[in-house]
Amino acid sequence: MKKRVLAAIMAAMMVVLTAGGCGDGSGSDSDSNKSSDQKTNDKKTVTVVTAGTGEPYSLLADDGSWTGIDSDMWAEIEERTGWNVEVKQAAFDAMWGELDTERSDVVANCTAVTDERMEKYNATIPYYGDAQCIIVNNENEDLQTVEDLKGLTVGCTNGQAAQNIIQGLAEQYGFTVTLYEDSAVGMNDLMLDRIDAYANTTTNVNQFMHNNEEADFRFFDEKLLANNVAYFLPKTDEGKELCDELNGLIQEMLDDGTIAEITEKWMYADMTQLIQEE
Repeated sequence: MKKRVLAAIMAAMMVVLTAGGCGDGSGSDSDSNKSSDQKTNDKKTVTVVTAGTGEPYSLLADDGSWTGIDSDMWAEIEERTGWNVEVKQAAFDAMWGELDTERSDVVANCTAVTDERMEKYNATIPYYGDAQCIIVNNENEDLQTVEDLKGLTVGCTNGQAAQNIIQGLAEQYGFTVTLYEDSAVGMNDLMLDRIDAYANTTTNVNQFMHNNEEADFRFFDEKLLANNVAYFLPKTDEGKELCDELNGLIQEMLDDGTIAEITEKWMYADMTQLIQEE
């Protein structure tokens, strides 16, 4: 009888211990899952807005894939920080409205630093340098300087840093400006003699000629503007904080050669060497 009672007591204890172990294990798994979920929820999300209309700068395809300099830049930033980077598309002019209404955190479209933009937005340190230029078809030997454009049509990308300059020159020298939403479309029109010249960035022209063997453009000796390229953020406390974080990351990527490699991949040259000292 004693043996039976002892056996029953031992069996009951085993049930309690087993139940307790499952409870602890279940609770541990739950806590672990909760911790994992909490980490995911706490992961910093940065919303980047881009025009995404073309390489080498930024191209958002119909399938959602993102390629170009800024795609590579933000993939590297995401990897180094663990941030969750979300990218959205807007027309070039509309990108700034995204910042103004705080629907996006950063404009990322290989955008030139201008005094006007600096007054309204926070700007990171530059991550590469570029130059605004005027190109013509090489066979058109009559066009050598801005003065030669009188009565002709010059294309320019809408919203690009060259726009204000070329429109001012148009008033001064008497030529017409046609704006394009896509630089490639404009340069294609130039190649087909639908316009007479195009104001664009040196890097964009080089990229277009690399991808279009029939394109034979010549640069005017005079440059419209040498400019740095940076990211822009709202002039808010949050914008300033994120800008400071990005500055540290960009400097790190400049120092270790990462950005040089990215620009060489897309522009066939180390464009970090063209950063203008401010």
